[in-house]
Amino acid sequence: MAVQGEKLILGLSALLQLGKRAFASEDEAAFGFLVVNETHLMTPYRQAALWRHAEYKTGEVVALSGSPDPSTRAPYVAWLTRLFSLEKLTKQKTPLCLTSADLPGEDGEAWEQWLPAHAVWAPLTTGLGNRMGGMLLVKSVPWTDPELKLLAKLADAYANAWELVRKRAQTKGIPWKRILIEQKGRTHLGVALVLFMLCWVPVRESALAPATVVPRHPTPVRSPLEGVVERLHVEPNQPVRAGDLLFTMDEAVLENKLEVEQRAGAMLQEEYLQILKQAVTNPESRAQKRILEKRIDKQAAESNGVRLLLQRTRVTAPADGVAILTDANHWRGKPVMIGERILEIADPMAAELEIRLPVNDAIAFGNGAGVTLYPNMDPLATWTGTVIRIGYEPQEMEGVLSYAIRASFSGSVEPPRIGLRGTAKIQGERTTLFYYLFRHPLSLLRQRLGL
Repeated sequence: MAVQGEKLILGLSALLQLGKRAFASEDEAAFGFLVVNETHLMTPYRQAALWRHAEYKTGEVVALSGSPDPSTRAPYVAWLTRLFSLEKLTKQKTPLCLTSADLPGEDGEAWEQWLPAHAVWAPLTTGLGNRMGGMLLVKSVPWTDPELKLLAKLADAYANAWELVRKRAQTKGIPWKRILIEQKGRTHLGVALVLFMLCWVPVRESALAPATVVPRHPTPVRSPLEGVVERLHVEPNQPVRAGDLLFTMDEAVLENKLEVEQRAGAMLQEEYLQILKQAVTNPESRAQKRILEKRIDKQAAESNGVRLLLQRTRVTAPADGVAILTDANHWRGKPVMIGERILEIADPMAAELEIRLPVNDAIAFGNGAGVTLYPNMDPLATWTGTVIRIGYEPQEMEGVLSYAIRASFSGSVEPPRIGLRGTAKIQGERTTLFYYLFRHPLSLLRQRLGL
């Protein structure tokens, strides 16, 4: 009995202390932190959550124990939102013990994933009946009657303190008179006026977008026939000259086919010789002779066709340049269709910049706009150029809806290596610093409000 009395005295002392600190909270964030973390001084628990009631919309979780800022997209917060929206909890006026059996369907099955076995829901309602929200405390052992009674008293104190904190925040205003009289206030006002004037300083609008150095007019090298690539004889970015061997196709199928055609041709020749001997004495064999001659010509044409295909298995470079491909080993032993692109040959001095400008970052500019490339591999180096072509419609590039833009490099400098990636800065029209800084927020506000 003495131990229980001592616990009750400690609980009442913690109750008074928590109530006093709740009324002294500076804002709702400090109040929420106190509720979910400091209530542990009065009664032990494992987890806690604070729910804010809303009249004309769904309420929200404003504080979680051990979490500085609960995200509304988190699965745990979404599950708590469904839990606190139950009519059984919204109409409750006194602390209510909960277990997974009190929840319907999948929410009850997910209880063990998020919470310990035993919870108590304490609604926060002021003395005038204003519903502020509620708090949820959870632990692994059942709640006792003394704990529930103390929580009921604490919930009343928290509700009234929360209402006071919200009213205090709403009545806070700007002490204009003090700002104009005090030196510090005049300094702050002067700084604000300077910043306001700076907002109208003219600047040039710009946009940043990922960019890649690409060849201007690459020559595609395609598969001359349907088959299997045996080997590529060039590596990525390897210089080649016209006539150099690029890759070879597997010749086994064509060689077998040629051998079959040659054997069939030899058999027709033997048959033709026999008919030719018979035609001397047998007039009927002369008609068979003419038929065999046509079959022999057809067989010879098919054999020559296979020989031509065998010659095409060795593909050479059509022009001077560098070989553009991802990986030579990728094509080894790979079956390809006729006309399938294997690699490209491009002039390394004829390079362009391909820019993928996201739709959300698009600005007003046209052909001739200045472009600066900042390569990823060398952040201190830059290349300049001008826009020469702008895509009419945006396309999905690497999962982002973007405009395809091409820019040429300045002729006085050597262009960067083909395949180099970096960030391109596109210069737009002149505008004010305010518009430059707040263009995205204004665009988002217009989309939401429809202005």
